[in-house]
Amino acid sequence: MNRRTAIRRTSTAAALAATACLSCGWQSGPPPEVEFHYTRNETELYEGLEPDAPTVAVLDFDTRVVVLDTHRSFVNVRTVDQLAGWLRKSMLLDGAMRQELRRLSGESAAIPSQGVSRARDTLNVHLQPYRWSTTFYQLDKDEGFEILDRMLVGRLPASAATARTLPEPTGTDYWYLVRIPSIGQAGWLLANMAYADLPLEVAMLAGGQTIVAYFPLGTVEDDSLDETKTDWLWLQSTEGDQTHDFDVLKVLRWDAKRDRYLVIRQNSNLKGYLPTEIVPDLEAGRGTGRGFRILLERDGELHERTHLYLNHRVYQVDEEPVLGVARYKPPGGFGRRYEFRPLL
Repeated sequence: MNRRTAIRRTSTAAALAATACLSCGWQSGPPPEVEFHYTRNETELYEGLEPDAPTVAVLDFDTRVVVLDTHRSFVNVRTVDQLAGWLRKSMLLDGAMRQELRRLSGESAAIPSQGVSRARDTLNVHLQPYRWSTTFYQLDKDEGFEILDRMLVGRLPASAATARTLPEPTGTDYWYLVRIPSIGQAGWLLANMAYADLPLEVAMLAGGQTIVAYFPLGTVEDDSLDETKTDWLWLQSTEGDQTHDFDVLKVLRWDAKRDRYLVIRQNSNLKGYLPTEIVPDLEAGRGTGRGFRILLERDGELHERTHLYLNHRVYQVDEEPVLGVARYKPPGGFGRRYEFRPLL
């Protein structure tokens, strides 16, 4: 038997049992001893371990597999569709990791989108907001995702995952909690690797300040340009290392006579938190129109402020303390840094 043949053969009775189970299908349920793993997106499955081994298939995110054998950084697996081959061990999630992802998605399922952003380059989406945390999805350059929350996170070394005593942070990073529409999964990515999916003529008006969240409020027909222009609500951050999400609110309206955007509402020096809620038909004393609710901290209390956008004007119609649990509470909470939690 040569070396390659030896590598390809499974080495344990459990692997043989798993193979027999899979060959019969999973309709009747797998035996308890079979441990499932789950793939990242675009996981290449190779026929063998040779450098020139052909690709059997490219597996989608969350493809369920059973590990049959291990050789250094590669594992031999079989899928529910009876595809067998080798892939990199780093492309797999175990059952505990997959359960953590389900928990994260469940906790953030009700949070409304805070705007679509895109990856500046190939970008890893993580299980937790740390550079060394498990990656379960890789975004292509310019691939879109929904922003849900923004957190200031202490930059911990990889040793934090197994250390008995948590090491001191070496700095701080901003991370976004995001939802990937194509797979319906929530995860974390570095905020400085994302950009808001706004028209260039609009994004340039941010003046270099971070657009944390944005929402369309209405449209204006510009007959001279034969275009429809969008009015925008922006939430921006002008400072670094702040635990609140934004400190500036702006509403921009397109002026068809001047062919440019005008800031018709600006509030500064805020301590605001995501998520912001858009109300399609808000009824108020001035009429019914598009509304939005923002969360602000005042004297240590969380307040909800409601605005009405009507006839291209912005009116504040209500503000009251948040009693009990906030309408939408993100997994990271409000007004604090993300707290490291080891995964068991």
